[in-house]
Amino acid sequence: MIKGARFWDDRDRYYIQTNNPTEEILRKEDGQDWLESCGPTAAVNCLAVLDYNVEIISPGIYRPQPEEVLTDYFNDPRNYKKLKIERGNISPAQIQGNRVPQYYPLAVREVFDAEAHFIWTKAIAEIVKFFEKSCAVQLCLKNPGHYIAGVAYDHATKEIIYNDPWPGFFPDRNGFNRRMNHDEFQMNVKPFAIIYTEGKS
Repeated sequence: MIKGARFWDDRDRYYIQTNNPTEEILRKEDGQDWLESCGPTAAVNCLAVLDYNVEIISPGIYRPQPEEVLTDYFNDPRNYKKLKIERGNISPAQIQGNRVPQYYPLAVREVFDAEAHFIWTKAIAEIVKFFEKSCAVQLCLKNPGHYIAGVAYDHATKEIIYNDPWPGFFPDRNGFNRRMNHDEFQMNVKPFAIIYTEGKS
């Protein structure tokens, strides 16, 4: 039995970071592929499978990518005072805000009117309970340092199903509905999570 977010297996709700303007700016600067917008893209993946409306409307015909707007929020100096309240031991002016997990609940609330909360945990059983409540769970890998979107849990195979915003990490270039077993979780996931609950839209 698979339990998770309502649209965990909908490929049309899968977002990738490799087409984001921030990544293009960095690539043009030094010719390297970056992972800078993985956090905002993972967050948007979590919101999309929970049926939040993540569409960004501009006055003209251009439709900004939602994860790019979220990246902007984290790094907009006008938000530094609020971000500092969320985690007081670091300066938002000194670190890319999209790297700081405690900032995500505030950011997704202010950009998408979405509900999320940050927790410290290393217990996969606790994460599974959130999938059973139809939540999505943003996790961060140790190697590479990289955010992913947990969207469901397969009780038969005992695996977390996740959407990876960096499809190029895999030989088949597919980041949609990847699988992670308990051993990989224990060895390669940082001891925190951002929990996203069902949307209103």
